[in-house]
Amino acid sequence: MKRINIVRHQVIYKDPFAYCAHPHIVDGRDQSWCVVFNRTMRRSYILHPPNDPHYYNLIMRSNNQGESWSVPQVAPGYDWYGVECAGLTSLSNGVILLNQWRFKWFPLGYAERMAEKSTYTLPADWVREMITDGEINRGTAFPTNVEDYFPWARANGGTFVHRSSDYGVSWKDTIEIGTAPYSGGYGMRGAVELSHGELILPLSDVPNYQTVFIVRSKDYGLTWEEPIKVASQTGLFFEEPSALLLPDGRILMMLRENKTHWLYQTESLDGGYTWSEPIQTPIWGYPAHLLLLPDQRVLCVYGYRKQPYGIRAVLSNDFGHTWDVDNVLIIREDFPNRDLGYPSSVLKENGHVYTVYYGQDTDGVTCIQASEFEI
Repeated sequence: MKRINIVRHQVIYKDPFAYCAHPHIVDGRDQSWCVVFNRTMRRSYILHPPNDPHYYNLIMRSNNQGESWSVPQVAPGYDWYGVECAGLTSLSNGVILLNQWRFKWFPLGYAERMAEKSTYTLPADWVREMITDGEINRGTAFPTNVEDYFPWARANGGTFVHRSSDYGVSWKDTIEIGTAPYSGGYGMRGAVELSHGELILPLSDVPNYQTVFIVRSKDYGLTWEEPIKVASQTGLFFEEPSALLLPDGRILMMLRENKTHWLYQTESLDGGYTWSEPIQTPIWGYPAHLLLLPDQRVLCVYGYRKQPYGIRAVLSNDFGHTWDVDNVLIIREDFPNRDLGYPSSVLKENGHVYTVYYGQDTDGVTCIQASEFEI
């Protein structure tokens, strides 16, 4: 492990009455930064987006490279609730894209009266399984009847991209992306811009969370082509991809794998039309974000949900062919529990890396935080 020069740690958004998590940052025009994250009510237990209809995606902006941040606004609007983690894309033409997956939600009583019960799932069932498996401590937080705390059901919704020409202040041109034959498409990172308005957006098959695919746009996100499978293997559960366009034209993609929690990677040599068989990396943690540094090294940041809990990074000197896991970079290792992660990074004008993520602060409030550091 390697200690790096930490310039500062920073809480960029905290609400003592809310649970805030899963940020993604992009660098836009004139060094303006934009962050999207999730917010729901604060409870005595943690309920992440797939099972909570109260989640909204919020947007904040900084015009001074993280020194201060705007008041967050719901994006694209308050009717977009019950969403998964979102991703942002900052395009060369100045447009910002927000990609979202939104479930459909029903009161539990209505759902139980529906004729086709296979069309919806009960978050209460998931919570009950987690309690049985010991992953959730019932304690005093959960009543005997779990449905008393989760009186709702969800069904498949849709995958959408929203466009903003004023850097996330307002949104227009909402486009629904067709994901068939997959059930849906969830991505907590944005698209890769190739050239001349061509984009590839990596997504997870939701609600199965087992296959990763991409969709392609050739007009800056106004229309999208049919999905192309990237990664699927029997017995493995791939989701939450993060892609990076390399100087030689390759596209490198890191994948979260929910069974082993080792990161996997795949690459495309032809602009995303075909992908190599995913291979396991020597990096344990999830999910990842990739950033190309000025010296052409690739930085991979990720959450580390084992003691000491924190945020870590590794470097590649050969565009992802190998990773220097003998010199893991420790960004944070002082969090109290596993309620952390989802880091993503941008570069400052002074060459420092600025990484945002979420975790509990000293008051026990889960909030959006950041670290600035030199490598």
